[in-house]
Amino acid sequence: MSLPEPLQPLAAAWRSVVRTPRRRALLAGATLLVACAMLVARGGTPRARLGATGVMALAALALVVTARRESRVWKDPHAAIDRLAGDVDPVRAARAQRALGLLGDRLPDGTSAELAALHVRRALDGIPADEVRRGAARIAHRFANAFLVLALGVLGLAVLAPWSVIEGLDVLVASHHAAPFPMKWLDAPSDAAEASDKPFIHSRPPDYLHQREYEEPAFGDLAFPRGTLLTVRGVPTRPGRSLVLTDGTNEVPFVDDGQGSVIARWPLADSVALRTVAKFGDVVIPEGQTTRVISIADEAPVVTLEGAPRRIELAHSEDVGEIDVRYEAEDDHGLREVQLVLRAGPREERRVLARLDGEIRSDKGGYVLHAGDSFIKKSHVPVEVTVEAKDNDPITGPKWGVSPAITVVPPDVGEPQAMRIDALRVLRDRLVDSLAWRMEHAVPAKLGERRGMLADEGKSVDDDAEMLDATLSGDYAGVRVPGRLQALLRGQMRKVREALTTEVRVASPQTHAGLVKASEKIALVCDAIVRGLGDRDVRGAAKQLADVADDAAAEVGGARGAPGSPDPGAGDGDRKRTHVDADVGVLERGGKQMTRLGELGRDIGEIVATDLSRVARARGASDWDHAELAARDLAARLREPDPSFGERSGRSGAGAGESGGSPGMQGDESGEGEDDVERAFEEAAEQLDRLAQDHANGMSKVENALASGASDEDVKSTLDESKKHAQNVRDAAKALPSFGAGSESWSGKSATAREQAEQMARSLEQGSAADAVSSGRSALQTLDEAERAAQNDGWRRWNDQASDAEKLIEATKKKLEPEIAWAEQKVAELRKKAAERARQQLEEQGQDENAMAERARKLGEKGHEQMPSAALDALDDAEKTMQHAADELRAGDPDKGMAQQKEAQRQLEMARQAMGSNDDGDGTEGRRGGNDDDANDPNGHADIPDAQSHKGPEEFRRRVTDGLSQPSSGKLKDAVRRYAAGLLR
Repeated sequence: MSLPEPLQPLAAAWRSVVRTPRRRALLAGATLLVACAMLVARGGTPRARLGATGVMALAALALVVTARRESRVWKDPHAAIDRLAGDVDPVRAARAQRALGLLGDRLPDGTSAELAALHVRRALDGIPADEVRRGAARIAHRFANAFLVLALGVLGLAVLAPWSVIEGLDVLVASHHAAPFPMKWLDAPSDAAEASDKPFIHSRPPDYLHQREYEEPAFGDLAFPRGTLLTVRGVPTRPGRSLVLTDGTNEVPFVDDGQGSVIARWPLADSVALRTVAKFGDVVIPEGQTTRVISIADEAPVVTLEGAPRRIELAHSEDVGEIDVRYEAEDDHGLREVQLVLRAGPREERRVLARLDGEIRSDKGGYVLHAGDSFIKKSHVPVEVTVEAKDNDPITGPKWGVSPAITVVPPDVGEPQAMRIDALRVLRDRLVDSLAWRMEHAVPAKLGERRGMLADEGKSVDDDAEMLDATLSGDYAGVRVPGRLQALLRGQMRKVREALTTEVRVASPQTHAGLVKASEKIALVCDAIVRGLGDRDVRGAAKQLADVADDAAAEVGGARGAPGSPDPGAGDGDRKRTHVDADVGVLERGGKQMTRLGELGRDIGEIVATDLSRVARARGASDWDHAELAARDLAARLREPDPSFGERSGRSGAGAGESGGSPGMQGDESGEGEDDVERAFEEAAEQLDRLAQDHANGMSKVENALASGASDEDVKSTLDESKKHAQNVRDAAKALPSFGAGSESWSGKSATAREQAEQMARSLEQGSAADAVSSGRSALQTLDEAERAAQNDGWRRWNDQASDAEKLIEATKKKLEPEIAWAEQKVAELRKKAAERARQQLEEQGQDENAMAERARKLGEKGHEQMPSAALDALDDAEKTMQHAADELRAGDPDKGMAQQKEAQRQLEMARQAMGSNDDGDGTEGRRGGNDDDANDPNGHADIPDAQSHKGPEEFRRRVTDGLSQPSSGKLKDAVRRYAAGLLR
């Protein structure tokens, strides 16, 4: 319905006055409402964002409703009249409303339409236009006032919190808790060294890296070591925001540093992309730029092993008695430890080669792995030898670098012993051939023929001796001929040479018969050694194979799966099959090797083969009970490796085990000679062992006599003076550093010397002058090493004058030397007084020493026929030295007497060494020697460098020889020096 013609001009006039103020007011109100909604949405919570969305929706709905209502007003004449004149002229407005009622179908009866239209027109014309315009003006004024108020509200928000409204909008349209439009949150700190508008990142690397700290602008790509502490520092562009540093998963809040900036500390682990974000409830608004930080990981050490990877088969390689393991380890920051690792199947053993301070980045060294090493001896599968180095990374934990492996294939069980027996058999055959030739050739009557025969005999004896030396000194896959058997054979060879010398001096049938008899005796002794050593080797190999058989039985017994299972262990069949196959292979090969060790070996080897065939048949039939039973029977039989027929545990086996000989069968007179020789040799060796032990006890008695002669009153009389000298020692060492940069640096050695000097001072305060002397001399020796380290490390000035470090060391030595000399003087005085009090006991010990000298003389005379010449010479020297020691002790000079006793004890030990050891000849752990307990010695197994290794071996040798010879004096000092020099060649 359209407005009647008279209303249209009035409506147009009213709208022209009111439209613009009204629209402005509505726009301002909508703008203010939206801004408030943004402030609500800035809370960031789901409720706040939902509330802001609802407010905006209600505002939009209000605008739509208002627009539609306004449209309806101007289409309805009644509403239009009420809008135009309802307030300004209510009477005329009501008249016009009634007049409008005459239009249309509502005309009274008899009333014409023209008359009604005329009446309406007149009623509408009666509405005062001026009053309508004034009313419209008043309404427009009210809208204008509303607009002003609303506009001021919008302006206030624009002035006071413009970014809050923008942030609210960003938060409102966020998706997945992240706003789509980034903003800048941090500016450069005011004290930044560089001109930049970016925040700065301060990096502090881990302390163990010893790297300096840096500060640089953020953003872009940066790289730092793993474990670096990153500190992001900047000034907030808009205070009051909750800022955090995040990588998308973890976050660290920014805190005020008290200087107008905010900081956030981020410990660097993996590589990350860091970004500053502002948190608004559950929504974040990110910084526009990202800092990508690359984490530089601490690499594992790199270990190289000379010659690796390679494979060494001990049984089929020549000259493999010792395996040189030379390594070089390097790390990007520092090393803590280097270990030698031996692995054989599930077994593993680690031996420390070097313990380092974590500052050294490279290390070189070596280890001599003997073929008879206990780990290799106990392994029947290939042994992997590697060197592993551990770094000093405290962030992610130490990492190990592993070298390539040297694979050592151990020989079969009994194979080294079989190789040794084969070599001894060849030697025996050679001796028997030489004996046969000498028995066939008598001494010619003619002088010319006699000379030729003697030359041939001399050459034959030389060849026999050369072959004997080669056999006895040979290494057979890690085993050697036992030392006592070597001494026995060498002693017999000496008798052959003596008989030859006698024949050459006076050639006669009698002297030739003496040579034949000596040759016969050495051949018989060698044959007895072959038989006895073979039986002993069989028993040793049998016990090893028994352990393998037990292991195979355990695997088969534990492999009982479901009935009818195709192979051991229905769920773990492959592993158990492989394990059992490996055990069976070891048993087969070991049984074959045992057949090479003589009659007993052939007997036991056949038993191994027979029982293994039983195991194979049972396994083939999946009869695991009988397979286990057969393996356990084999293990039990191998633990009792007696002959299958004849006397068990008889003398031929058990009795020969100690010496390596065999008395032969009953009624066999050929065994009597070698048995007598062996018994005499063993008796002489036992008497020599007892003599050495008794002499060592006698030395202890002399020490005890001197200790009992010492008086507490003598010590107390010098205690006050000792305390003064102790303070002098402390004053002398106080200038030395308390700790050093490394164990091999001059400062590290000086710190050690300071500790030793402090120990000397404590010993003086306790009245122990002897301990004080020992600690003082150690301090002087360490100071000498520190001085050499200072020189070698470049601590010298350009004019070649002594550096400050060398001056400090020299000054300390000059102050310590008089204190050590004073302590030595007090030790001498105390020992002299103690000797005077213990004079009677010393005289008694002198008589005992004289008695032991007589025992040594008689032992040499009795063992002249059996003992090696080296043992006899050492025993003769020991007897003479004991006589001198007895004279000094009876004269009341314990120092000289003890020095002679030590020399005599050393000569007795040399004699014992010449007699050989009663071992199996299986070698030792490493170059240092020892037993199985030495395997994990952290201070042993250090390779002694030769002259081509690096430029310091001569200095190393000099330090070792000086150190070994330092504590002794007289002849012992020179002997020890020569001995050490021989070891280091």
